[in-house]
Amino acid sequence: MKKRTKRLEIALSEDEYNALLERKTKARLAEWVREVALEQQPKRQPKVIDPALLFELNRIGVNLNQIARQCNSQRPSIDLVSVLATLREIEKNLKNLRELSL
Repeated sequence: MKKRTKRLEIALSEDEYNALLERKTKARLAEWVREVALEQQPKRQPKVIDPALLFELNRIGVNLNQIARQCNSQRPSIDLVSVLATLREIEKNLKNLRELSL
């Protein structure tokens, strides 16, 4: 084990200190804090999504559901191959939008 030569000092309120003592799972608080701080993956903060974009994505989803319901409910009177190709293109575009917003 490497020798620990660096010190870190933080200020806590009495309540915060007691909360840490209650949560620790190691005998020594310093050991537990090191484990929690260094071994856990930091939580990703969700990106803020433009409300207009969210509205448009929702509108597209509603339209897709209506198309799917229509195709499944009756004998199709449209070219299903072209509808399927269009739906796949829309799905690809939505996937790209999702990846950009994450």
